Amino acid sequence: MRGRRLPGDRFIWRALRPILRRPFMKRYNLHAVNAEKIPDPPFLLVGNHAYFIDAALIEAFVSYPIVWAVAAGNFRLPLAASILKAADAIEKRKGVPDVAAMRKILRVLKDGGIVGLMPEGSVTWDGEFGEVPPGTEKFLDRVDVPVVAARMNGGYLTRPRWADHHRWGRIEIAFEVFRGSEALDFLSRSSDWEWQREKRIVFKGRKRASGIERIAWFCERCGGFRTISARGDEAVCAECGAALTVDEYGYISGRSVPEVLKVQREFLAAYLAREGSLKVGPGEAVIFNTITEGTEKVRGEVSIDGLELRVGERSYRLENVRGFSTYLKRLNEFNYDRDVVRLKTEHSSYLLYCAHRILAGPEASTL
Repeated sequence: MRGRRLPGDRFIWRALRPILRRPFMKRYNLHAVNAEKIPDPPFLLVGNHAYFIDAALIEAFVSYPIVWAVAAGNFRLPLAASILKAADAIEKRKGVPDVAAMRKILRVLKDGGIVGLMPEGSVTWDGEFGEVPPGTEKFLDRVDVPVVAARMNGGYLTRPRWADHHRWGRIEIAFEVFRGSEALDFLSRSSDWEWQREKRIVFKGRKRASGIERIAWFCERCGGFRTISARGDEAVCAECGAALTVDEYGYISGRSVPEVLKVQREFLAAYLAREGSLKVGPGEAVIFNTITEGTEKVRGEVSIDGLELRVGERSYRLENVRGFSTYLKRLNEFNYDRDVVRLKTEHSSYLLYCAHRILAGPEASTL
């Protein structure tokens, strides 16, 4: 590969990789399995989206620059946009088909480079491999290069998406090489809970329950809505005093996050059937017009029912909302006519996502 400048071989990659690689490995107790199987470029790299910086952790074991396909919302954040553009990242819209992004991916591969892609499109909320958009398998089978799967375990437990603070334990990345969509079968076995049941690794951290309001919406004992609040490693219901404890293995009162969320979604479905709507408190929507590239802001109380999502005086009919998704931990993003709407709430992004799936149907939402 000497004497050949690959796509993504930019100053930012050459400068930062040798500086960050070993500190990242030490700080995150980062380990690779089968890294020797990683081929020379070109290839498509796919990974499970376990952690906000999993792309950087994967790059610690790849000797060549990776051109990452990144959610378009990141390009509207000034600092992130500067870094992504300097690294030649590919902008990809969430929740809707993006032919332009697919063409750019194929161009990088044709030019002999590596493209990195997280098929789920969003960091997992529960530590399990999430849904993959329709057409992903067909696209992976279409590319005429090896598909390298990077399966990460321990990343979610290091920083659960709902949590406010890191924990420190161990992260493992297993690499395998496939031809096409078989890589998704390998990634689908990326449950941090199956891995943790086998490994029993301690993840040390402070205030482990902080942020749990993002996934614990109802008290399971008294049924109270939004009565639970975090206190250190515990969360307590203000109505009946029931407590949830987050231990050093990541479990919530002895249960995995998927088990907790299953019950929470059942409570939510019953609540919506009974009340007909859901009010989640104050929020702010930033509306980006894709034609004029202008923006506006709307603030106010946020609610959702079977017909519409409301932010203050602004109303969005659910039948016209496309690609309703979550972004980071406080944001929802969706397409509405010619606009991309980004809605910020403190603890309600996943709650709104789940409510939208119940009210509008699973096909209307995407993580």
